[in-house]
Amino acid sequence: MMRQTISPPEKPVIWLHAVSVGEVEAALPIARQLIAKYGANHLLFTTTTKEGWEVVQKKLDGLMHLQYYPFDFPVVVEKFLKHYQPSFYICMETELWPNMLYGLKRRGIPAILANGRISDRLSNTHFALRPLYRWIFLCFDWIGLQTDEDKKRLESFGLSSEKIDVVGNTKFDLPDPRDDPGTLESMKKEFGFIDGPIIVFGSTHPGEEEIIARAYKALKSKINDIAMVLAPRHIDRASEVASILKNNNISFRLRTGSKGNTPPDEKVECLLLDTVGELSKVYAIGEIAFVGGSLIKRGGHNLLEPAAAGVPVLHGPHMYNFRAITSFLHNAGSAVEVNDESELVKNIYELLTDHAKLEEMKRKARIAYESGKGATDKIMAKVEELMQ
Repeated sequence: MMRQTISPPEKPVIWLHAVSVGEVEAALPIARQLIAKYGANHLLFTTTTKEGWEVVQKKLDGLMHLQYYPFDFPVVVEKFLKHYQPSFYICMETELWPNMLYGLKRRGIPAILANGRISDRLSNTHFALRPLYRWIFLCFDWIGLQTDEDKKRLESFGLSSEKIDVVGNTKFDLPDPRDDPGTLESMKKEFGFIDGPIIVFGSTHPGEEEIIARAYKALKSKINDIAMVLAPRHIDRASEVASILKNNNISFRLRTGSKGNTPPDEKVECLLLDTVGELSKVYAIGEIAFVGGSLIKRGGHNLLEPAAAGVPVLHGPHMYNFRAITSFLHNAGSAVEVNDESELVKNIYELLTDHAKLEEMKRKARIAYESGKGATDKIMAKVEELMQ
């Protein structure tokens, strides 16, 4: 079997890396602007996971060069850089690979960290490892961070503030998922939702689906026509989540089973979303959203997707990986924390039975989301400056 040679993009090669689904979503606004300005044949997009790959393929029209990120071994790094010969490297959020960064710096290739986020774990790095991380961060020519807190944490590693800017979060620059109301209505019908309010439970983890199933049954006893979308964070858990729904006597339909098929005659109680890259659009059909990874100690997930859809956001108490976004939406009056199953039921029921409050939270969610736009333009300005 002959080894296939993959042709590199045309020079200058701008390399954009995003590790998985969340980082890919954040990278999409940058990728679209890079393609518009420099042309698709000058962009190399890499990701690390299968799910990230699928989102890129589904959501980035016109991309010509998509690869998996190379293993961070010196010999692999050398071959990768020699083959692709990048002129510029953009890394999303906090993807730190020392051999690759050293290889880029040794060749004089500008590198930036975009949409940077300094997590609790990284901030609390043991003092013996802090010089290593300081060296890694110094390999970047510029670092664009999401929040002032991220900047404060990064400066604790001894970095000068001259090459650090707070630019915001590129996820605010994603397209409005409500742009085509007709598509949303046809999506509801395709899913088997006939009428009544829909609650979207997104990015859920083990230990949360059982709570959600019980909460849904409690809400169903009060609001008969309520329906839900349940989207586990990892779609390979779909069969496990399906068993939970069956055990709670909740009728459901798999998203993979609904594509291209005739909608069922009877209303479906639950759509089990077992596909990658559709959740942001699906949030837009909901009246209320709950974002998982937060009732259990996983640190939460991004609340901006439902906010972009103009949907009030509920979440659990464990949002330590997204403190800034959580505080931002709470201050805007568009998010609510629920600590347990009873509070989840109580808050959903109160919003569904108080139309004025529900509509006000929707309005505030959209205003908050629109106010956060602009990070992509700031990052692109820095790219253009460093490429001169």
